[in-house]
Amino acid sequence: MTRNTPSNRHDHSPRRDDHSSRRHNLRGVVANAVRGCSRFRTDDRAASAVLGTMFAFALVVSVVAMVQVSAVPAWNQQTEFEHLTEAESDFAAFDESVSKAVDNRQTRATIDAGVDYPTRALFLSPAAGSGNLRTTAPATARIDGAVATGEAGTYWDGSEHTFDTQQFVYRPDYRYLQSEPALVHEGTTQYTAYAGSEVGATQSLIDGTKISLVFLEGNIDTSAGEAQTFSVVPLSSGTDYITVSDTGTPITISVPTRLSESTWRSMLASEPNVQSITYTNGTDYNTLTVELAPGKTYDLQLSRVGIDTPGATQEPAYIVDVEGDDAVVPPGATHRAVVEVRDAQNNPVPNAVVKASTGLTAESGRVAARDTGTISTVTDSDGRATFVYTATSSIDGVTADQFDVIVENSSGAEVDRVTFDVQLQQGGITDPLRGLVAAIGDPGFAYADVDENGEFNGADYRVNDTGSGSDVVYDAGSDRLVVPPSVGTIATDGDVTLEGEGVSLHVDVVTTGSNSEITVDAHSKSVEAVGVGLLSVKGKDVEVTAGDEIDLSGASINQGGKGDITVSTTNDLDLDNAGISSIESNRDITVESTSGVISARSADLSGNGDVSVIGENGVDLTGAAVSGVKDNRGIYIDSASGGINLNGVVILGDGGSEIDAEANIYVVGSNIASSKGSANSDVIMTSHTGMVSGREAAISAKRDVVITAATRISLPNSSIEDKDSPELNAPVVET
Repeated sequence: MTRNTPSNRHDHSPRRDDHSSRRHNLRGVVANAVRGCSRFRTDDRAASAVLGTMFAFALVVSVVAMVQVSAVPAWNQQTEFEHLTEAESDFAAFDESVSKAVDNRQTRATIDAGVDYPTRALFLSPAAGSGNLRTTAPATARIDGAVATGEAGTYWDGSEHTFDTQQFVYRPDYRYLQSEPALVHEGTTQYTAYAGSEVGATQSLIDGTKISLVFLEGNIDTSAGEAQTFSVVPLSSGTDYITVSDTGTPITISVPTRLSESTWRSMLASEPNVQSITYTNGTDYNTLTVELAPGKTYDLQLSRVGIDTPGATQEPAYIVDVEGDDAVVPPGATHRAVVEVRDAQNNPVPNAVVKASTGLTAESGRVAARDTGTISTVTDSDGRATFVYTATSSIDGVTADQFDVIVENSSGAEVDRVTFDVQLQQGGITDPLRGLVAAIGDPGFAYADVDENGEFNGADYRVNDTGSGSDVVYDAGSDRLVVPPSVGTIATDGDVTLEGEGVSLHVDVVTTGSNSEITVDAHSKSVEAVGVGLLSVKGKDVEVTAGDEIDLSGASINQGGKGDITVSTTNDLDLDNAGISSIESNRDITVESTSGVISARSADLSGNGDVSVIGENGVDLTGAAVSGVKDNRGIYIDSASGGINLNGVVILGDGGSEIDAEANIYVVGSNIASSKGSANSDVIMTSHTGMVSGREAAISAKRDVVITAATRISLPNSSIEDKDSPELNAPVVET
């Protein structure tokens, strides 16, 4: 720093004259002053830089603080909103899993329980949040006043049925959203709930005439910050609905809910069958009660779904007969009886213990479970079990028999039972099981139902008997003929003719003359003769013809003389539980639908001539008995355009049996036999475009068994026998 001390240096130089010396000193003073001023300016600039830096730092701190206070919460709120959107998407996927469980498919669902806040430089973010998943305490749902049609009617008889159900709730622990939401699934509805409001609510309780209730069951109560995966298990599921109606008092459905009344009313406002809504506030749950419009039929489906629980096997609630009731069984024949065990939700119960009782008469046959050979077994995965009734080999006339199948709960106590009625029949004019006579207007005489409304009113008029001698003729011309119950049994030794553009017959007809005939002719319209009897004791033909449908369910047609029996229509033909028999040799029975379907489930067709069942679009002989006792005559079952169902059928012929279908032929548990060795005593079965399929069938012939199918022959656990070896023709053969 020698530049800072020039005066010292100058003190040590030689002396000059005063003028020069003064001038020199003056310069030094000026120079020093200049240098001093220079030093003062440098220090001021340094102070300004420090202050600027401090001000800038303070500004940055202020900005960071402002962002931390205002912007970061907004960013985190957006993060929570995005997480909520993802959680709602997860919840929608959970709802899909519930739907799959209703269809008996087990799945897994995932919900991202906690929100993860991003890390930001200079700013503070909270730790990852958590969420709570839980199933609520059980509450009670109710259905009252529902009466089921068909076999389920013994359980669904209009009484009240109650069911436990829970709700599944996800509540995230948000710190920035102003209103914390809760995602709720109640089985029949799901929604996002806020304080005092809901969004996104949907319901599956009622859709037109379909009623669907899903009961949730689980034991979840967990808080987590990570994604949670859990199982969604079908505890009671089935795709079948049962048909229910009321008995004059409307059906009511009550479900526990936390969804508001206004939202429920809004969702159900467009449902035409909701007659009224009642909403009752409660402590833990509110109760929604829906009253359905009376006088209608509804399809009811109930399901139970487990959440993260293996669940318990549902206890049996009732048992129904699926196949085999009201059967006619020839001597020594076997007959299948199938039961199904159902739980409180109307769904099949597997592994339920079922037991059969012995028959109730001296001539009772033997009853045993098909798979065990004893009176006891358990239901399969479809909740079903099959029992085999074997009739005694010697029967005198007609004998009524019955046996029960009971179901037990897990403690071994009886829960319910179903009774099978069996008619053991040995030839002759019999009295097969009868159906219920259809209701009809009855003024006390036969009449023409002009408007075809089933009542005597308006332009309807009386139809008198116009027959001569012992003949009986009721002819309604171009109108529908109605013969109501008040007319009483028509009995004569002459002919009986009943005709019109349609015939409704509600009385029995008996002819006793050797040449008498019975004719029922509906021209182009239909015949309704449910449960009636047509008996020709020793006369000629019995004919029932129509251009439309024929309903002879539960009817009895017997020919004891020298005539044939013909039932023929263009459209569908119903012979369920009917009995048709002919006694004289070489007299034929022909049942034909030229463009419809023949249903003859549990029917009995027996004759001493050819027995022909011809249904253009299909034949259903499930559980039926078809027999012929002439070795030179045959049994013919044909469907030129449809399939043939012979499940549980017994076909016993002295002559041959020919079964010919365009489509599939089903022979589950059937017994088809040709018992004599004449030239035509073959069993020939042909499916032109389909398959021949059935378990545990017994097919035998004294001569040949020939089975042909276009696609497949599948007869596992079956017995197929003929004089040498059966002929099975198909691309795939499984026996």
